[in-house]
Amino acid sequence: MRLFNLYMPMFLSFSLLHGVTLQSVFDNAEPANGYDKYLILEHDMIYTGEVGVYEGNVFIEGNGAIVDLIGGLGIWVYAEEEYPANLDMEYVTMINGGYNGLTFNGTSTGNIHNCNFMQNLFGIQIMDDAEILVSNCNFISNNEYGIAVRGTTAELNISYSNFWENSLGCGGYNENC
Repeated sequence: MRLFNLYMPMFLSFSLLHGVTLQSVFDNAEPANGYDKYLILEHDMIYTGEVGVYEGNVFIEGNGAIVDLIGGLGIWVYAEEEYPANLDMEYVTMINGGYNGLTFNGTSTGNIHNCNFMQNLFGIQIMDDAEILVSNCNFISNNEYGIAVRGTTAELNISYSNFWENSLGCGGYNENC
């Protein structure tokens, strides 16, 4: 963790100078592999900002990239029956969310694999009738919870994930509080 804190300002300043926002990558993403938008992030690159997914099938191929939310709302996915939305994501580290790293609302769905959620208010928050699968993820030093499930109809399936030093709750997980 000490190395992360030492080198993070250098990586962040490099990304900010080059202006690589997550929104710009999202806006320019093309369809591929059965997804409406297929985002490919570069290894060891820091992307900044937040993005909303309101319809369609989206994949983020992280390749070890960092998404610095700069105190913003994170990536949020919202769907209704007539406008389905799905987010699948792998190998991304999400940091510094002022609220959630990821939020799933409405009837949204998602599969989150091999990701890290660090120093957000909540790593992931799931609400309404959302259904997600989380596997092999790490939730580290989030200000409240690593994962929070709100409501009795949201569905979270989680496996092989770790929770360290999240400020509240037993290991950083909260359901219907």
